[in-house]
Amino acid sequence: MPAPSVAREAAALAQIEATFDAREPWPKALLRAMRPHQWVKNLLVFVPIMTARAITDFDGWVHAVLMFIAFSCTASGIYIINDLCDLSADRRHPKKRDRAFASGALPIGIGIAAAPLLIAVGLGFSLFAGTVPVLICYAATSVGYSFYFKTQPLVDVFMLAGLYTIRLIGGGLASGYPVSLWLMAFSSFLFLGLALVKRVAELQEIGDREKRRVMGRGYRPGDVRVLETMGIAAAFVTSMVLALYVQSELVVGVDRRATLAWAIVPLMLMWQCRIWLATSRGRMHHDPIVFAARDWVSWLVAVCSFGVLLLGNKISLFAL
Repeated sequence: MPAPSVAREAAALAQIEATFDAREPWPKALLRAMRPHQWVKNLLVFVPIMTARAITDFDGWVHAVLMFIAFSCTASGIYIINDLCDLSADRRHPKKRDRAFASGALPIGIGIAAAPLLIAVGLGFSLFAGTVPVLICYAATSVGYSFYFKTQPLVDVFMLAGLYTIRLIGGGLASGYPVSLWLMAFSSFLFLGLALVKRVAELQEIGDREKRRVMGRGYRPGDVRVLETMGIAAAFVTSMVLALYVQSELVVGVDRRATLAWAIVPLMLMWQCRIWLATSRGRMHHDPIVFAARDWVSWLVAVCSFGVLLLGNKISLFAL
């Protein structure tokens, strides 16, 4: 982009049709292609150690951090591979055309070199965390989803939910606190609902332009209502599983923590209902996890839920 003084002089001499910003440095473009904002999903690796109430387990936290880095590096490498494979489609997309490779800000050669390097770094960190098979499963599922399964109706949302769950399992194995069946059931329905939110948001965005099957997907704009019904049902089942867990798992004799833990159930249900309300109004980000990370209400629900857990632990200590 020219200096302001040059732009003013040029505008005085002739009509300016358009101005173009200077190309960003390739390291910055590479970081953008790695999508570090998506790493917020990998915070799921810390859920098992927190739900196990092992906050003081330093070794467990170290291994969970290693797993977080492993997932982040591997995911970034796969994102770059996806962008390289989807160049032509991204260049025609109204938003994706601004991505690093589609816009020309990042040379393709750098992406070809960076993708395998990032995946190799991720495998290295998973080796230290002792979870190489989990990371390989995650990478294989991600690649399979990107190149084929994302075009298969319903299979795609179940695979997306599976990718979230793999992060949870990886964090449990790395920290030494395997995921319980209760947490598995809760997270499975929760992640399925979020995957359906993602797909509905995409269909709403593209549906106004595509009257037939959405490009690159197996859905049609008319499928939105059915997917919304599935997602809202998953949200209520998630809260029901949480309520059953609070009632059966936390109540050992007479435990006042259970009464406090019940407060998390309506909080979780309200949050999911709000997610779907935002989706129906067309305000949902194409990734609901990123939306939640930027949403102050989501943060408030998370803080209140965490506060309930801490208060419950404090009460249990006084009861002893």
